[in-house]
Amino acid sequence: MNNTNEPVGSTPGMSTLERARFGPGMLLQHEDLEQLNTYTRELSRLLFQSFFGCGVICGLVVEAVPECDKLKVSVRPGVALSCSGDPVYVPGPKPTDVFTKPSFNLTPARELWVVLCATTKCCAPRTTTCCSDDDEATSDCTREKDGFEIRLLTERPNCACACPIGDANTLAATTHQNNDNESECKCVTDFTCHEAHYAGICGCTCGECSGCDCKCILLARLEPDAAGKAWKADHSVRRFIRPVLMRDPKVEIEVKERAEQQQQPQPKSQQIPQPQGQALVHRLDEVRQERLRLQAEERRLQREQKQQEAAVAATGKGTPT
Repeated sequence: MNNTNEPVGSTPGMSTLERARFGPGMLLQHEDLEQLNTYTRELSRLLFQSFFGCGVICGLVVEAVPECDKLKVSVRPGVALSCSGDPVYVPGPKPTDVFTKPSFNLTPARELWVVLCATTKCCAPRTTTCCSDDDEATSDCTREKDGFEIRLLTERPNCACACPIGDANTLAATTHQNNDNESECKCVTDFTCHEAHYAGICGCTCGECSGCDCKCILLARLEPDAAGKAWKADHSVRRFIRPVLMRDPKVEIEVKERAEQQQQPQPKSQQIPQPQGQALVHRLDEVRQERLRLQAEERRLQREQKQQEAAVAATGKGTPT
């Protein structure tokens, strides 16, 4: 009887990831050392892009305030992920301010788009080769520093990581409906912006450009009020990809074990005297009841607040109290 599990079909293939290997007495060139950096970067790009796609991870909240004939747009510190898998970091602690150009007429503008793009800067140049007196010395950078650029555009960019513009009333109603669930999970499951993620599709699309060429992330859409004096930021166009944290299963197991131990009878030497034990049990019951009451009150207030926000979003007037 043949116990071997021979494949009935196979085909070989190679990945694009390539690691550097060194041996004793080997003469190394700069390509060999650079491969250490290349492999690490390509691996992190592949993992980040496969796990999350692209979008805003945290922070990067946009605010707009008119100042004289210009518009001051502030972007709070945060982190985003480009479609190529590279992180874009806007450090703090203060927001980054950008102003519209003096030549730009703010009055007829109906909307502006705030875009965050990744940049790089060559630093610490150094001579790369030994040359004779007749040859010109060449230099190359020894450091490459990541940077960012915040752009204000009058039209929605064709090449940027973003979500499609949806109906604000539908978005608010769907969010309110999801938050009414008993678990109150904030997971996004039914928005078209994350449809490819839940379908298990690798990579991401950035409009008219490919994922490798996409270095920009759409942060918000700015629109003025009826009087044109105040500007409001609409963050529904950005793609938010912050991972959802889960409860620690070990803690749940330990809580269950402690509950089972409390139900078991204790030896006489470990039992608490009857009057003192009754007082402690009564106090614990009061604490538990108070905690349950506060949790129920908190859930009720959250539901009322979300109902008010949904009503305001549906009418488009006023602000929730």
